[in-house]
Amino acid sequence: MRPFTNILAIDIGTQSIRAGIINTHGKILAVSQLQQDVFSPFPNWAQQKPKIWWDLTKKVISNLINESEIDVDTIKGISTCGQMHGPVGIDDNGEITTEWTQIWMDKRCEDICNTVRKNFDELKLSKITGNPITTGWSGFKIKWIKENQPEIYHNTKWFLVPKDFINYQLTGVAGTDPSEASGTYLYDFNTDKYSNYMADVLDIDLDKIPPIHRSYDIIGKIRTEISKELRIPDDIPVIAGGGDFIVSLLGIGLIMEGTAVDMTGTSTLFVVQKDNPIINPSVQNLRHVIKGWIPFTMLDTGGLSMKWCKDFLNSVNSGKISYEHMIKMAEKISVGSEGLIFYPYLLGERRQENVTAKGCFFGLTLNHKAGHVARSVMEGVGLALGKDIQTFKKMGVDIHQVFCVGGATRNKLLYQIKADISQIPQILTEEPEASLRGCGLLAAYGLGFIKNFKDNIVDSDKNYSIIQPDKTKEIEYNKLQLKFNRMYDLLLGYWK
Repeated sequence: MRPFTNILAIDIGTQSIRAGIINTHGKILAVSQLQQDVFSPFPNWAQQKPKIWWDLTKKVISNLINESEIDVDTIKGISTCGQMHGPVGIDDNGEITTEWTQIWMDKRCEDICNTVRKNFDELKLSKITGNPITTGWSGFKIKWIKENQPEIYHNTKWFLVPKDFINYQLTGVAGTDPSEASGTYLYDFNTDKYSNYMADVLDIDLDKIPPIHRSYDIIGKIRTEISKELRIPDDIPVIAGGGDFIVSLLGIGLIMEGTAVDMTGTSTLFVVQKDNPIINPSVQNLRHVIKGWIPFTMLDTGGLSMKWCKDFLNSVNSGKISYEHMIKMAEKISVGSEGLIFYPYLLGERRQENVTAKGCFFGLTLNHKAGHVARSVMEGVGLALGKDIQTFKKMGVDIHQVFCVGGATRNKLLYQIKADISQIPQILTEEPEASLRGCGLLAAYGLGFIKNFKDNIVDSDKNYSIIQPDKTKEIEYNKLQLKFNRMYDLLLGYWK
């Protein structure tokens, strides 16, 4: 390692813009953050202004430099990640054509998705794209622009996702990386290139989609006028970067098969790594910023189910139930909650047949009390995850350990239940800046400051705790998992 070498990392998040100085071993030296809002003028719309992203990015970098005591001459690279899939239009002169950008959660293109489902075989398309049809993919959002804002579409030279837009502002170069390209629904995972066939399916001009670079490749150098404005050295190389979700996985430690990541806050993302996509209606796939693919499932109410349970218990107990109290109640109940099973799809599911699903309790008897409800909610979340793990294993994914991040990791009982159901160790870690850390490591590798990720993946300054599975509970939870899976299969599509 060269001494005094640092990376400027930028994260264009949905609720905030963050910048950090990261050393070449992934240690975070300084961070600055500015908040931003999401605007929803109509139902299912979610949008932000790219101009505000750029203004906040410049401001947060200036704040970072002013507030830290780090010598800017030590900055040898810039690495950006960001919220995924939001197409920003840029014209021939580099001006923004889309004043408002549809961000990842915007669902205004649902009718377009339904039209594609109606006119094409979704399974056939998934064998090209590696993915089911969803409103999140940027290709459908670009198609919406073409249908509803044809003048904007015509005047746009490039459609750039948020981090690529920031890179363009820094360098004047239009490019993207595989993690974002694979989320366009225009990408052929068999060739690792854009697909002319998929461009015909969506009726989109591929010339408007930027070229693909490896996530750690240099795409250009910072423009002189921008370096002067930001008061950082001239000619700093800028790498392609990646989607924030994928880059954060690098920051956490998902770099090889055999490891998974459980990201639980409001929702639960369960993520693995594989050489190729997993073609399954409940699984989505994105290219990793390093080698391989990132298949993942999502439970929209993975953490929110716990909040619902606490609020429910408080509604009959005058608001006196805390999370700690609820957990203690659940700890007193035996495995299986005496036959009570919770179906944790309170806000539906990403799977098309289950989009409008509702939550349920099954097996209620006169013996069930509040503690049974609390434990069954935690077990229901664990069993939903267990079902997904079984899907991954059937598709050839071998999981030896799970890195767990997010606010729900404070609930140790929940992760003991997850460990006992899956019989896989759960590694609990607090890494609030995983995306910035991943940016730093990605640039350090791409610029040649580190030779591999494995030797730099664990931050020695962070505390990790490991929850081991209880082997004595395996048989009971195997039986419960069978019951849960049977219930899931019977209810699949029930609410359609």
